[in-house]
Amino acid sequence: MNLDLNDDQQLLFDTVDSAVGRDYTMGGRANATTSDLGWNARTWSTLAELGLTGLTVDEDHGGVGAGPVELYASLQAIGRHAATEPLLDGVALPGWIISALGDPTQQKELLGALAAGESVIAVAHAEPGRAWDAAPATTVTVADDGTVTVSGVKAPVAHADQASHLLVTAIDTDGRTQVVLVESDVAGITRADGRTADWSHASQVTFTDAVGVLLGDGTADAGTALRTTFAQARIAVTGEAIGLMESGLRLTVEYLKSRKQFGVPLSTFQALVHRAADLYAQVELARSMALYATATAEAVANGTADTEVLASAADDAFVYVCDAATAVAEEIIQLHGGIGMTYESEVGHHAARLVGITATLGGVEAARRRAVTADTVLRAPSALLNNADAALAATV
Repeated sequence: MNLDLNDDQQLLFDTVDSAVGRDYTMGGRANATTSDLGWNARTWSTLAELGLTGLTVDEDHGGVGAGPVELYASLQAIGRHAATEPLLDGVALPGWIISALGDPTQQKELLGALAAGESVIAVAHAEPGRAWDAAPATTVTVADDGTVTVSGVKAPVAHADQASHLLVTAIDTDGRTQVVLVESDVAGITRADGRTADWSHASQVTFTDAVGVLLGDGTADAGTALRTTFAQARIAVTGEAIGLMESGLRLTVEYLKSRKQFGVPLSTFQALVHRAADLYAQVELARSMALYATATAEAVANGTADTEVLASAADDAFVYVCDAATAVAEEIIQLHGGIGMTYESEVGHHAARLVGITATLGGVEAARRRAVTADTVLRAPSALLNNADAALAATV
């Protein structure tokens, strides 16, 4: 399995890196998170012009139809600058859900706007006091005249303050999980906007008989499709984490070279150099795991692996990369000293976002719970898909 980007994918990475880096200079993330929008408007416009907002949308709906590796490369470049553009939360994830569950009319109306960068759609799944993988407490009711209403509380909902629509997971009267498309300005919605621990925008959204429409015909349970799309998202976000760790390490090395103590640079102290070397090793090991999971997602997309393999790889990679993200975040703060804890420090924003990633999409705890209850925990891991030697080893 080739875990390197090819020439086209590397060019995509370099393009996104350059486009995002133009606006995310010193203080870029601080300025973006304190704005009303929550991200940089010029950067978002540039990404749309480059076709990045349509990266994961099918060509039939105005997108590029690219795969997991291209999304990984783009998110890695975004992570390098600790950028806040909602390419994953507001475009790729809702796009996958709509593609999996929506009818042709819904796909045509919604995916085209996403691909053009004209709208952002928020996924409202998390609920206060409820485990990520548990059945939603939010309910959806279909009246005799066909009117669909949803009631419940969702929090946190990333970028709900700027979303044109919300995709709300809910339980119907038959106990099936459904996804309800709700316009953000419809009656019956109360929104309390705030910021998360990494300063990105999120909201608590209360639905009180808010009118919406079911994705699809509502006859099937959406649980399987949601589990698959959330697994795709967990793999994708590891790309952002790798970018954040890369630049966090770079900022730390530069600081050790320039900051002086007792009249000499900190980089002359062997203990600090060893700690920086350990950081490098952690980042590279995490990169390998993220690329392995991304290659697995690519194999699933190409039909050469099943979704069970995808779910297992997603949880394994998410846990491993998040553990590394926590360790790197703590160490880059330690090596910077008190300045690293300030809002004005670039490395502080990198560390905050790294820790924030560990709590997204159910967080590390939910991934560990799934892993220990899955059959795959009893099988020997393999660096290659369909590896006959690994399958043999599992029987020994």
